[in-house]
Amino acid sequence: MRLLTELLVLLTTLERGEGMSTPEENIKTILADWLDALRRHDFATVERRMDPEVFWQGVREDFICENRDEAMEMLREQQREEHGVEALELIATEERVILGIRSTQLQEIGGVPLGGQIFQVFTLHDGRIVRVDEYTRRAEALEAAGAEGRGDWR
Repeated sequence: MRLLTELLVLLTTLERGEGMSTPEENIKTILADWLDALRRHDFATVERRMDPEVFWQGVREDFICENRDEAMEMLREQQREEHGVEALELIATEERVILGIRSTQLQEIGGVPLGGQIFQVFTLHDGRIVRVDEYTRRAEALEAAGAEGRGDWR
């Protein structure tokens, strides 16, 4: 029943044109209120940007956070380590942002081989992060975000 209610609210919101932003606005949100805030260990800003019911699906099926409190706990633990980031990539649509991260230190998470990179797909509504899905392959992240072809550069 909860899922049906959420779906109806989402459809009503989309019909009114609410909940969607421009790709540029979404990139700014992830740059300023996610990446920069994490860099500064400003967890209050990160927390404000996340919906209380945010859902986070990690690279393994059992790696999940079912709300903001769980996601914040996971982020605080991860921030205790240096990750040696070498490259970042941001690709946006009206509802999602793909964040690609490359680091020689990203070799595996929970037994899942990463090969030095991970891709996070953020779903945003009204400027708030409502879902994060992690992928080991760029093509999978692009497809999940509905952004096939947007990430091609010359």
